[in-house]
Amino acid sequence: MSEEYYCKGEAISRLEHKVAALLGKPSALWCPTGTLAQGIAIRIHGERTGRNILQMHPTSHLVLHEEEGYKHAHGFEPSIVGEWRDPLEAGSMDKAAACMIVEMPQRHSGGVLPTWEKLEALKHKSHALDVPLHMDGARIWSCRPFYDQRTFAQIADGFSSVYVSFYKDIGAFGGAALVGDEDFIETARVWRSRLGGVVSEHWPVVCDTLRLLDTKLAQIDGLVEMTRSYASFVDETSQYPVYPNPPQSNFFHVLLPVPAHVAEAAQIEAAKETGVWFTNVFWNYESENTCAMEVKCSETTAAIPRELLENAFSKFFAHI
Repeated sequence: MSEEYYCKGEAISRLEHKVAALLGKPSALWCPTGTLAQGIAIRIHGERTGRNILQMHPTSHLVLHEEEGYKHAHGFEPSIVGEWRDPLEAGSMDKAAACMIVEMPQRHSGGVLPTWEKLEALKHKSHALDVPLHMDGARIWSCRPFYDQRTFAQIADGFSSVYVSFYKDIGAFGGAALVGDEDFIETARVWRSRLGGVVSEHWPVVCDTLRLLDTKLAQIDGLVEMTRSYASFVDETSQYPVYPNPPQSNFFHVLLPVPAHVAEAAQIEAAKETGVWFTNVFWNYESENTCAMEVKCSETTAAIPRELLENAFSKFFAHI
């Protein structure tokens, strides 16, 4: 293997080509973080369009978790559109936007996705209004079952740029990729350097991703099926709503009528009784007096005997 320093070398080139082919785009760029990758993407779309309005869903990672980096680091003004638990639709698109960010699936909405027809409508509206679509595809890896096993390339077709994560679902040490046309990625390469994203030794993270990618992608459909099965159990045996029902990716929400701290205490008690800890996430963005418990099926979940996990769910709900 050639020397692997400062985001150059055989391993990083192999990963970039692999991901570009998976997403059906001409080129890809590895980045150490998704926040950096998406910041670069919106910056380029702003420069290309000459606009500074960024359309986002209220649950977007850029809105909730990045300290308004889109504004303070990149000079964008937000246009927040859509309802919390619904995917974005074409009718919300503003021709004054530099781009619209579409998260697929939407984490804080329980993993919801636009139907294929509504996704196609978004793409057509994007073309008609000349508003680039950027996909926050951090968790795109679990989307194919919902789209009748269409390829990642078919799903990404019509998006000007796509970001994917390598630690979410793939389970690598970290890292992300930005995917788009060749000119876009060459410009992104310059911005990665300007924004401090050229790390001296990327190879452990990149090689870990190459080690895992094919294996994890082969497993993900089975995890989606398992997710739907556990959601059905929760729906049938508890009084609390599952959202979406059935799940559209490899996670779902259980909507609980209690504050997060009450749910966390119930989780602790259930874990003491069963020895099973099944989530770390109780989102309370929608209301301080309610929360959404995120249940995700992963390799760890698959290793737990079903009767143990079902018992843990039942004990948890008994403590709510």
